Amino acid sequence: MLSDLNDAAFVFEMHRSLEDIAALVADQVPQEFLSDPMKPHALAMHFLTLGEAANRIARETWALYPEIEWQKISNLRHLIAHGYRKIDHAELWKIATTDAPVLARALPKPPPPADIL
Repeated sequence: MLSDLNDAAFVFEMHRSLEDIAALVADQVPQEFLSDPMKPHALAMHFLTLGEAANRIARETWALYPEIEWQKISNLRHLIAHGYRKIDHAELWKIATTDAPVLARALPKPPPPADIL
């Protein structure tokens, strides 16, 4: 359980982003998803939010959960934000369907929203 309420709020936001990512790719066929003019961009925005929340978590909290690749999550946010036209949406699809579910299970559970928001 997270004791720092700021970190708990950011972990809560990460969980919410991961839920949005899962919902966006659920029951989708990769080729159809990637050819849609809007869905890949929506996926990128959810990863942007995920990475921003991860980046705001204290490094001391990162150290408590070494199995989570915090820096990679934060770096992905920077790649999306600063190289938007160069995003590999197929790679984001792969991350969304393979890595994101693993991350969702690894993240600590934050306190209830009423306690942190």
